[in-house]
Amino acid sequence: MAQPLSFLSLISNVKVWLGGTFYAVAFFGYIYVLRMLPLSLAQPVITAGGTAVTTVVAVLFFKEQLLLSNWFGLVLIVAGIGFLFLGRS
Repeated sequence: MAQPLSFLSLISNVKVWLGGTFYAVAFFGYIYVLRMLPLSLAQPVITAGGTAVTTVVAVLFFKEQLLLSNWFGLVLIVAGIGFLFLGRS
């Protein structure tokens, strides 16, 4: 059975601090984007873009294998983001 984590072990864990740092950077980046774009455009772009970036990072750094249908979905996500910006101009 796994030992429960103590508070001291959590606050001294480098991975916890790294995750918190990335979360804070993403949060402040989101606030910055919301100052420039309306929520109706920013939210879908950030949500879909996050999915696309996560997929690309998984393929490049973690050597994940994607099926053809996965690549097709990724292309649809990027195209959808493009169409959102085309409709804005």
